[in-house]
Amino acid sequence: MQRWKNIFYNIILSLNCLLLFLLVFESRLSVPSWLQVFGRMHPLVVHFPIVLVLVYLAFLFFIPTDLRKENWYTLLMEILLIFSAISAVLSALMGLFLSKEAGYDPDALAWHKWMGVATSFGLFLLYSFKNQLYKIPVARYLFIFTVSAMVVLAGHLGGNITHGENYVLAPVTPVTKRMLAPFEDAFVYADLVQPILESKCISCHNSSKAKGELIMETKELLLKGGKDGKLWDKTKADLGLMMQRIHLPEEEKEHMPPSGKPQLTNQELEILYEWIKSGAKFEQKVADLSPTDTLRIMAAKILKQSTDEQYDFAAADEKLIQKLSNDNRVITPLFINSPALNVNFYNRTYYKPEDLTALAPLNKQIVEMNLDNMPVKDEDLKIISEFTNLRRLNLNYSAITGSSLAELKKLVNLRSLSLSGTSVKAAQLNSITSLPKLRAVYLWNTEITPADIKNLVNQNKNIAYQSGFKGDTVVLKLTPPVLENEEQIITSSLPIKIKHYIRGTDIRYTLDGTDPDSTTSPVYDGKLSLTTDVTLKARAFKPGWIGSDIMKQHFFKSTFHPDSVILITAADKKYPGKGGRTLIDIEKGDIDNFGNGKWIGYRENPMEAMMVFDKPEEIKAVSISALKNIDGYIFPPLSVEVWGGEDEKNLKLLSKVMPLQPTEESTKKKDFVNTENLVINCNFKPVTVKFIKLLIKPVPKLPQWHSGKKEKGWFFVDEVFVN
Repeated sequence: MQRWKNIFYNIILSLNCLLLFLLVFESRLSVPSWLQVFGRMHPLVVHFPIVLVLVYLAFLFFIPTDLRKENWYTLLMEILLIFSAISAVLSALMGLFLSKEAGYDPDALAWHKWMGVATSFGLFLLYSFKNQLYKIPVARYLFIFTVSAMVVLAGHLGGNITHGENYVLAPVTPVTKRMLAPFEDAFVYADLVQPILESKCISCHNSSKAKGELIMETKELLLKGGKDGKLWDKTKADLGLMMQRIHLPEEEKEHMPPSGKPQLTNQELEILYEWIKSGAKFEQKVADLSPTDTLRIMAAKILKQSTDEQYDFAAADEKLIQKLSNDNRVITPLFINSPALNVNFYNRTYYKPEDLTALAPLNKQIVEMNLDNMPVKDEDLKIISEFTNLRRLNLNYSAITGSSLAELKKLVNLRSLSLSGTSVKAAQLNSITSLPKLRAVYLWNTEITPADIKNLVNQNKNIAYQSGFKGDTVVLKLTPPVLENEEQIITSSLPIKIKHYIRGTDIRYTLDGTDPDSTTSPVYDGKLSLTTDVTLKARAFKPGWIGSDIMKQHFFKSTFHPDSVILITAADKKYPGKGGRTLIDIEKGDIDNFGNGKWIGYRENPMEAMMVFDKPEEIKAVSISALKNIDGYIFPPLSVEVWGGEDEKNLKLLSKVMPLQPTEESTKKKDFVNTENLVINCNFKPVTVKFIKLLIKPVPKLPQWHSGKKEKGWFFVDEVFVN
């Protein structure tokens, strides 16, 4: 036994001497790649000395005195001490090699490194002089306590570097809850974006641990980016590096946040996407956004809960709320357990003044009313004025002219009034300047001039009038037209609804794949209906403005609906969708969220599916709605085969398509789209079928120019249409 003790002692001595030598010449230390692998094992090995030292400390104090004289106790304590010392010096050496990699803050690293070194040397001395210290109990206990404290402190500092500040003590540290700013005072970055970065990103990208040489703690460092470049690029279709990494499948190495860390919610992802798309402005206030802006709408949902207002009315009866709520008039609590209610109106075709009158039993509880794009008339304002607890009222793009705006003087609790896109006149606004709590009036796309607003502000400086940008000498670019149709699937005839928020705008469109121009393309007149599979492109034009970008949407024709679909090869377990039903549920998936259950994904195996009809049908085309996300490893399939016939066991090949694959040259073109909904059309001579079999092969190996070269590609599909 003594021989083994001597061997271990010499190992501990040699390794500590090596550690001391490397520390002396650390400035000249260069770690080769093979030794970096050894260094990266530091997070694994570092747990051993922590556990062993604490176990040693527990055995020292909690084993009864009479048992400490037993031989097994002496042997066990010595073994614990030996392996504590060996694992500590190995951990210190690995940590020293790891510290030579980029991405760590030198100041934070220094304390962790020297605590680790001190622990290694301390355990070596404790083992070397254990017999002498055993004779002096006070010195022995003091030495052991000191080494234990160094182990805990080194672990705490290491946790800060790896997982973020105060990682070890976070569970027992009082949490300072971030206060939500009131809607009117909130900033887009500080109150919507920054909290997401702090909770999901900064633990790995801070001044202590700059993974990828990226620090996200300040505006300047965010704009600087990391070793892979800037975080965003608004000119790119996928908005650049940050959104690319977020949209990668979670199991991919470069997916952010890394697998195992808290992932972004759909709401958080949308906030980041919209913020970057709108220009990633750091000083923009939420209240300055257009009332129709997606970020503003999300902010209203998030920030309105920050109010500490105590409502002095009781909650309404749940049954009454349910009775008055329907598809065209949705009533919901302002937030959980609140007596205050929010009412949203939809489907302008079905609106009538009686819909407002019917809400009279809830006139105390309704504090927010959204009548955006409803045909509300001036006489309806008298009904609205009875809802005396209203805080927010949205009348954007309604039919009011402002002639009865004085009716709203009864709304003494009103704080926000939206009148964008209406015919209201400046003189009519004088009647509401006396409202005591009114703080914001939104007047985008109205005839109100800057001079009018200046006069209104002079009457009540507490009211902020938001009228949008106006500049007679600046040529602005129009935003793309807005497609109001949510459905993308045509079963018979589909009326198309397109609008633009700026008056006097011509919307021109094409259906033949060409880009619309301002002279020859047909003008949208509100009477466009689609009956076949087609791609709609639309642009907005107006004299004195730059034409908009193209709004593009493909519409799918669905003539024959299979009775069932059998997936012969199962989809990937991470993206199973709703099984075979996913392909025929007439429900399109969102291209920005392929994990929402509306897509099914294949990677390891080809997709093989059998579509069964209840009776034979004569068909001549099968269209597959697939996804392309090059940065997300989702490529067009390698091949698509369509087999069909009336006998399940005697099917014939109807069509084989080899979709065009992206190349390195194509990805560098200005018009390249990284993420889009692909349409794979398989056409053939008319044939009668009762069974259709699909065989779709994903790309077996990504190209050399791709960051995931040689890895398998993904194939995603959400619908299959038979015509």
